[in-house]
Amino acid sequence: MKNYYIETFGCKLNQTDSERIKIKLNEKYTLTSEKEADLIILNTCAVVEKTERKILKKALQLKNQGKTVIIAGCLPLISNKCKEVAHGIIGPQSVDLIEKAIEGNICILRKKKKPIIFTSKNNGTASVIIPISEGCVGECTYCAARLARKELMSFEIKDIVKSVKSALDLGFKEIQLTSQDLSIYGLDKGKLMLPQLLKELIKIKGDFKIKLGMMNPGITKKILKPLLKIYESDKLYKFIHTPLQSGSNDVLKKMKRNYIVNDFVFIAKEFRKKFKDSIIGTDIIVGHPQEKERDFLKTMSVIKRTKPDIVHIFKFSKREGTPDYELKDLVDRIKKERSRKLTKLFIEINEKRNKKFINKKIDCLMINKNMGRTNSGRAIIVDKGKIGYYEKVKIIDSRWNYLIGKVVQKKKI
Repeated sequence: MKNYYIETFGCKLNQTDSERIKIKLNEKYTLTSEKEADLIILNTCAVVEKTERKILKKALQLKNQGKTVIIAGCLPLISNKCKEVAHGIIGPQSVDLIEKAIEGNICILRKKKKPIIFTSKNNGTASVIIPISEGCVGECTYCAARLARKELMSFEIKDIVKSVKSALDLGFKEIQLTSQDLSIYGLDKGKLMLPQLLKELIKIKGDFKIKLGMMNPGITKKILKPLLKIYESDKLYKFIHTPLQSGSNDVLKKMKRNYIVNDFVFIAKEFRKKFKDSIIGTDIIVGHPQEKERDFLKTMSVIKRTKPDIVHIFKFSKREGTPDYELKDLVDRIKKERSRKLTKLFIEINEKRNKKFINKKIDCLMINKNMGRTNSGRAIIVDKGKIGYYEKVKIIDSRWNYLIGKVVQKKKI
C-alpha cells in the first residue's frame, strides 16, 4: 500500500483527529483520491443513526473493492458492526496508533493527547482548527458521543499556546478553538480555566482572529462576565455558540441538560447588549420522544425572542447505549414537520436581518478565495478575494445564511 484517502464525518474534533492521522501517515503514504487509494480511513461520527448506516454501507463497498478499510472516530466505540466491515478500527483517543489499526488491530485505548503542532499549511484556507480538550462532564440522555469521547481531559495551556503559535508561524490567520464543550475547559483540573486560556492567547503577537466553539449555557453563564471582557479584544470574533436544544424547561430536565431556558436567553441578551454587531449560534433538537407540541411551540417562541444568527436543527435520533434509546420514538412525520416549521422561522428572521447589510462597506478577513468573515464572524461570499488578507467589501446582495460582497479595497495583514 502506497496511497491513502481519508473521509471525515461529524464535528470539528473529528476534523482535528483526521489532521493527526494525515501527519502520521504522510511519513510513509501519499494522500490521494478515494478511487486511487489502496488504504481508506473513514473517520466517523456516532451522533445520528442514518449516518452510521451510510458509513457501514460505504465501508463494506470499499472492502469488497479490495481496498484496506479502517474505521476511526467515535463509531467503533458505539457499534460492534464496525469490526464486521473494516480491516481495523481505532478510537478517537488512539489516532496516533493508526499504523497498528492498518495491521488489523483494534485500537480503542484512551491515550492522553496534546494539541497538534502544525508543520505544513493548506494553501486553500487561512483557517485552522485547534482542540483544547477531549470529553465532557455532561449526562445528556440522548448523546452517544460522550460514550466515545469519555470524561473530560483538558490540554495544558502552554501546549495550546504552542499549537496556536505553530499555526500562526505558517500563515494561518483564523484559529478555531474546539472541544465538546469549551466552557468546561479546566474543570478536570479543579476550576473553570477558559478565561485564563483566552487571556494567554490574545497576548500572542500578530493580527489574527479566534473563533470560539460550542459552550453550554449553564457553565457559560458562570464565566460570562470575564468572557465578555475578553471578547473586547480585536483578536476575538464577536461570535458565541451556545446550544438551547429545547425552549421547554421540562424537556431540558428530561434530557439532563443541567440548565434552564433563561440561562440561554440571558447569555444572548448580554452578548447582544455588549456587542451590537454580534453573532449568536445555537443548536436545537426537534422531536425528542418526550417533546410535546406545547414544548415545541416554546422552542419556536424562544427563537422568535432571541433571533439567533445560526441555528443547527437536528431531528432526534435514537442511539443504542443511551438512556433515551429505551423511549418510544415519535413518528418521523412529526419530527420532519417540526424541523420544517423551525427552519422556515429561522430563515425568515435571517433574511430580514441580512438585507440590512446591503450597500454597507465592511472589512472582512478572507478565509478562502471565495469566503471572508466580518469582525463578528459573519460569512461573506466575495469575488476574487485574496486568502489571508483583509478586504474592504461592499455588500451587494444577501441570502438567509450569508452576505454577498464585492472587493473595493485590499489590505494585507
